[in-house]
Amino acid sequence: MLSQITQPTLLLPAGTLFESRSARFRHLAKSHSLAPWLTLLGTLCDLQQEQADALARTPLTASEDFPLLTAHTSSLMASARSVYRAMAASAAQRFGLSEAQAALLQTPLSDAALDERLQAILLHARDMTPIEDWDITALLAAAAAQTVWHHAVRQLGLAAESEPPVTPEACPCCGSLPVGSIIMAGDGKAGVRYLECSLCATRWHAVRAHCSLCDSDKTIDYLGLEGHNKVVQAETCGDCHGYQKVFLQTGDIRVDPVADDLATLALDVLVGERDYARGVPNLLMHEGTPAA
Repeated sequence: MLSQITQPTLLLPAGTLFESRSARFRHLAKSHSLAPWLTLLGTLCDLQQEQADALARTPLTASEDFPLLTAHTSSLMASARSVYRAMAASAAQRFGLSEAQAALLQTPLSDAALDERLQAILLHARDMTPIEDWDITALLAAAAAQTVWHHAVRQLGLAAESEPPVTPEACPCCGSLPVGSIIMAGDGKAGVRYLECSLCATRWHAVRAHCSLCDSDKTIDYLGLEGHNKVVQAETCGDCHGYQKVFLQTGDIRVDPVADDLATLALDVLVGERDYARGVPNLLMHEGTPAA
């Protein structure tokens, strides 16, 4: 049992993650210059929630070592293929795609081609290997992978809050990089920092004012957009010259690292102009460019 003073090192994602993220995308789209894109991603999250709710609740055995889902990669890939095809069957109509984009989805991918897409997403999540030939099929493959790995984490039988040993380098459940860090509010965790997985959305504890990319605590700085979103900051490191974003629940309890990241791409431009390189992925975008 967790003590009253010990913070859990791992937080499981909620079963309603994609529903909440969809609502956040739509909220952020209001009066935003990228409103059509953010609204599309809200619809994509609706598809993810529908598919997550339809997946079988089958208990999974955690691997003895990290990442905990290692032994289930083959079965998760097969599940991701099914989820992708289910999404593709309705995406063209629900997204309002152009004829060219709709044609891509109406041409079924073979298992081998789809596996290439999914493997590229997983590699990008784990070490930021660039994804080639980004298009609507890559976006749906990323969404399918997120849906399946998020669901799988919730089948491992872990407590919603637990204390396994964690490191800042990668998600203890799936081995992916974080999309960013979140500063918590309420529930006895006010001010505590967690990293959120870019793939399965598990959160794991990280010490504040330490670079999660190189663990330096010497030259950390925080940048924001003056007069704009006060909930998102860029945490920059003078040692490795990398950055990731920090999302402040203390400023808005509804903040979502994936959605709020994509709504603040102007911050990426600002930080990039100061010669910092982004060190973490967001699976719903391609090298800082809107995905669809």
